[in-house]
Amino acid sequence: MNVLAALCVGVAVWLAVEAAAGRPLRWTRPQRGPSRRRVSQVWLSQAGAAVTPTQFWAVSAGLAGIAFLVLYAIDRTVIVALLPAMAIGAVPYGYWSGQRAKRSNAQYEAWPDALRQVTGALRAGIATLHEALVELSVSGPEALRPPMARYTRLAERVGSLAALETVRTELADPISDSVLLTFEQAVAEGTALVLRVLDGLVGQVVGDLSLAEKVRTSQTQSRIAAWGSLTIPYGLLVFLASTTAAYRQFYSSPVGLVVVTGGAAASVAGFAIVRRLARPIATTERVFTTTSPAAAPSLNGKK
Repeated sequence: MNVLAALCVGVAVWLAVEAAAGRPLRWTRPQRGPSRRRVSQVWLSQAGAAVTPTQFWAVSAGLAGIAFLVLYAIDRTVIVALLPAMAIGAVPYGYWSGQRAKRSNAQYEAWPDALRQVTGALRAGIATLHEALVELSVSGPEALRPPMARYTRLAERVGSLAALETVRTELADPISDSVLLTFEQAVAEGTALVLRVLDGLVGQVVGDLSLAEKVRTSQTQSRIAAWGSLTIPYGLLVFLASTTAAYRQFYSSPVGLVVVTGGAAASVAGFAIVRRLARPIATTERVFTTTSPAAAPSLNGKK
């Protein structure tokens, strides 16, 4: 009975986390093909994780299982051991999410210098746009060298437009969208008009980065408080259940199960709300997410 109750609580908490993250469960027929797996692989690649989605989820499940066995050996209460174990199983996701955010921020901050390098080479007439982009993979900002190296390899096989579109799809952020779409138009229309656009784009990107940094700094305390309010109560609960028989007996009963379930649901909901309120304000949003370069509007207003 305890195991069945624990499984029910686990499913309930998972559904609550998915709903709080904006991914409500939909009872639809799964799509054919590897699209979902490909999205997961792109997410891992953006985070710098050299693993497959299967390996990632296997490690997460293994951590959760080991944590559950250790905690259950300590407190002898299924429900008290289950919830922290699920949180420990989510540690790889949290770590790689942080790494992905760091890599994205580094790429954001590198674009102004990259744009200045490209526009300088174009104005001086020492390189074509393609040559300037290839040079970014060698001497450009460190954070942008890997995606631009991918552009260099792809351009030799599929052409500059398709290579830029592939890199834009993989980076998948509004700032890269603006820059790479401008490069795509430069390939089609020439560089004279694009140089004027790039000059304005540098100022816009610098302003966006400055505002985002101010927002992140002002919200640091809120993020710390959110994590503290989520983790401290369950650490205390494990300690009490492992040291006092009365707590173990109570939380093994149906009433204790209801208390822990309700507390977990409230904690997850509160954490999701605080994290949403403390989320950095998007100064720009992705608009052109089509995979076809031809779908992007022309800089001179023509389709």
